[in-house]
Amino acid sequence: MLDILTKKDEWDRTIKEFAKVDFYHFHDYHRANLKPGENAQLILYRNHGISIALPIVVRPIEDSGYFDVTSVYGYVGPLYKGVPEWSVLKEWQELLHRYFSDQGIVSAFSSLNPFLPDQANLLKGFGEIEDLGQIVYVDLTKSEDEQFAAYSATTKRYVKRNSRLFSVREGKSERDVQHFLDLYYQSMDRIQAEPQYYFGSAYFLELLRTENFDARFVFAHARESGEVAAGALIVTTNGHIVQYHLSGTSEKYRDLSPIRTVIDHVREQEASKGCKVFNLGGGVGSSHDTLYGFKASFSSESMPFKIWKYIVDRPMYDRLCAEYVPDPNQGKPNYFPRYRSHARTVQR
Repeated sequence: MLDILTKKDEWDRTIKEFAKVDFYHFHDYHRANLKPGENAQLILYRNHGISIALPIVVRPIEDSGYFDVTSVYGYVGPLYKGVPEWSVLKEWQELLHRYFSDQGIVSAFSSLNPFLPDQANLLKGFGEIEDLGQIVYVDLTKSEDEQFAAYSATTKRYVKRNSRLFSVREGKSERDVQHFLDLYYQSMDRIQAEPQYYFGSAYFLELLRTENFDARFVFAHARESGEVAAGALIVTTNGHIVQYHLSGTSEKYRDLSPIRTVIDHVREQEASKGCKVFNLGGGVGSSHDTLYGFKASFSSESMPFKIWKYIVDRPMYDRLCAEYVPDPNQGKPNYFPRYRSHARTVQR
C-alpha cells in the first residue's frame, strides 16, 4: 500500500491530485535541491479512500552503509486528501516505519508547511513535532487599505519615498539569474551564511523553467542609474500561496531598503490576482532577530513553524552519535539528527 515514486511525470501527476500543495512538494524543486549521492522520493499511501503523499530526500550516512531522510529547503511535510481516521493514520505510520527500516534508514526529518495545518495531525504520536518559532505572512484576502495599514511607520515611510527612487521589474531570463546572484551573494556574504545557502545558477534555472508553479525574479531598479538595487525570487503555487523564497540587496543601496519596494509590489500584485497568502518567512534559524523584525514590519500576522523528527533505529542512532564529538562552533544543541552536527572521531 506504499508506492515509491521517483519519476517526474508520476510524481507531479500525484501532487496535482491534492487540493492544498506548495511548490516545495513538486519534483522539479526536489531535483534542483539534490546534492551528490542523494535521491528524492515521493512516498504515496492509498487505502480506505485516503491518500497521503510525503516527499523526502534520502542521503547516505558517510562510511556507515546506512541512510537518513530529510526534506528540501523550505516548507514541505505530508499532503493528504480524504478524512483520515486514527486507524488509517496508524496503518500509514506503521508502513512508513517498516519501509524506512527495510531501507536502512536511521532517522527522518521534515520541515512542515504552516499553511497546511493538518500535517501535524498526520504525524501525531509518530516521532516528535517541534515548534521552532514564528513565520510572518500577509493575509491577501484583506482589503488593500487593511494590508497597508498593517505596515509599520518605518516601512510605510520607505515604501512611499522609494516609489520615487526605484522602479520594479519582473524577469526569468538567464541574464536575470546573474543579476540576482550578484545581489544574493552580497547578502549571503554580509550575514556569513552557511555554504548550503549559496545556490548556483542551475538551481534558479530549474525553478524558472517549470510549468508546475510560477517562479520569477522581482527587481527594484534605481530610476536615476538603472542599476539593480534589490531582488527577490517569488514563487506562486496554484494561485493560492505566494512565497518570498530568497532575496538580495546591493550593498550600494542597502541603506535605502529597496527590497521593501519589491515586497510591497508583490503583495499588491498577488492580492489583485486573488491569491490568499503571502509568506515572508521567519528569522535566521527561526529566531526573533532583526530579519524577523524586518518581515514583521509588513504584517502582524504570524504562524508557528514546525518540524518533524523521527528516530527509526535507536541503537544505530545512538551508535552514530557516539562516534562524533560536539562541535563547539555549531551552536545548535537541538540539531537533528545529532550525529550530523558533530565532527567524526571514529573511523570505520
